[in-house]
Amino acid sequence: MTERFSGADRTLARRIEAGHAHSAAASMRGLAVERIGDSWAIFHQVDSPVSQAIGLGMDGGITPAELDRLEAFYHARGSAAVIDLCTIADPGLLAMISERGYTIREISNVVVRRLDRAEQFAETPSITIEPVAADQFPSWMRMAVEGFASTPDVPEDAAMLGSANPWPEAFFGLWDGSRAATAAMDIDAGLATLIGDATLIHARGRGLQRALIRHRLRRAAQLGCDLATASVQPGSVSHRNYERAGFELLYARVMVSRAAPAA
Repeated sequence: MTERFSGADRTLARRIEAGHAHSAAASMRGLAVERIGDSWAIFHQVDSPVSQAIGLGMDGGITPAELDRLEAFYHARGSAAVIDLCTIADPGLLAMISERGYTIREISNVVVRRLDRAEQFAETPSITIEPVAADQFPSWMRMAVEGFASTPDVPEDAAMLGSANPWPEAFFGLWDGSRAATAAMDIDAGLATLIGDATLIHARGRGLQRALIRHRLRRAAQLGCDLATASVQPGSVSHRNYERAGFELLYARVMVSRAAPAA
């Protein structure tokens, strides 16, 4: 029997959080990235989903001075200080952010799976997977944002077309010959972080996400990865699809923020 993962495995959690930071830092051009304590503070623009601190409290305690520095990094740029906090980070950090009045923005679940190059994955009839060429990436990004937003009315700035980096491992999912879904992955130190899952409304329920998960797992194993991970909304269709693909829940992340002080 394959050994199950432990949600108390801090070494594994640190590896996954480092991969999370790597994927965020590689996602955009022109990011500001700074190591503060044991975290990566990443800024793209105000209210960008990429603007967040990752890995805080994973290597032990963080001092008030380090948290001051992290907040200054964001506040100086006109942004709230946003922390994507692993729930098995140092417990002392929870009291510190509570005292400072941080509020919860969202909760996500981190799932993980072992990889084996010999594993076989079933193909899905009527679904084709295509790699994304660099000149196709603006179309990929727009489709991803449209799928996340569940609407075709996506403003240009929301699609972030001008600042996005072409992912080396990005894919379109085609249903009956038409592009209808997106997916990507970032690879760092043998860890494949699966990201960018989005399906257009009219094509949902066709198995596109499951096919794209299997394709990335196969590709990650071919590239020598031993683990794959993803972040999913608790109780979502994506959560179920990743479980069906053999992923296990490892821990949660709680995204918290503190607004910049009034001028």
